[in-house]
Amino acid sequence: MIIILIALFILLSVSLISVLIVGPKMIVVPHKRKPDYYQEKFGFSHPSHIGLKYKECSLKTEDGLSLSYWVINNQGSKELSGTIIYLHGITDSKVSGLNYARQLIEYCHSIFLIDMRHHGNSEGEYCTFGYHEKKDVVTLIDRIKNESPDRKIILLGVSMGAAIAIQTAAIDKRVDKVVAIAPFYDLFSIALDHQVRKIGVKSKILLRLVLRRAEHLAKFKASDVSPANDIPKIKVPILIVHGENDRSVKREYPARLKEMNVNARLITVPGAGHVDVLEKGGKMYLEQILEFIKNGK
Repeated sequence: MIIILIALFILLSVSLISVLIVGPKMIVVPHKRKPDYYQEKFGFSHPSHIGLKYKECSLKTEDGLSLSYWVINNQGSKELSGTIIYLHGITDSKVSGLNYARQLIEYCHSIFLIDMRHHGNSEGEYCTFGYHEKKDVVTLIDRIKNESPDRKIILLGVSMGAAIAIQTAAIDKRVDKVVAIAPFYDLFSIALDHQVRKIGVKSKILLRLVLRRAEHLAKFKASDVSPANDIPKIKVPILIVHGENDRSVKREYPARLKEMNVNARLITVPGAGHVDVLEKGGKMYLEQILEFIKNGK
């Protein structure tokens, strides 16, 4: 009996040590999807594959990283004033925004699709879910405004990108509208949900230990990554979108965020999961996005 207890203790100890070593990197060093993934999923992985004219550009961050982005320009059809900045989700890249770009480009001046740090073709060893990324988006807005001071800025983010959009709009009053698709409530709550799905354990103590190590690695403060804290600071229209069948972000998170800002509106897309609201929502969803971009309603 004693031998069994000792063996169990050793097994639990090894498991805990493994989680504390591997866990932090699972959070701040996510897997990066390659173009082949998008080619198989969408049938394209580059603007040229769907006839979009583009410019390949790079942006230098405050801490010296080079971020890759595409600029898709309107070719002279129905133009609404404004530039959309598309912000992708975790593990994704700017390629994931091409579906939105081809649907929306004729209704806006231009669309910027950027690889966040540690994603796609951008530099960066770590992902910080908006802590550093929001400053990167501000730097991109600086560039856009330097070239076109009167251009309206619309942030369109998905999942992690939605959280980054909310965090950015809270610190940059030049943002005119925010479309937040499947935003999480704060980093701690979404990481706790992820912990339950991955290892079947719900332990706030264990998560705090893992996050502390992740903070040290990526030089950020996890408690500052909180759309819930930032959304009340936003003074411009916000459209929050959530898939009816989303299993990654609990339904209560977008609903609670919506209640925190009188300028926010929430729409639920029937039959949609976490990041397929455009595909599942179809024409009706697209019309709601266009109405929001045009009139903020």
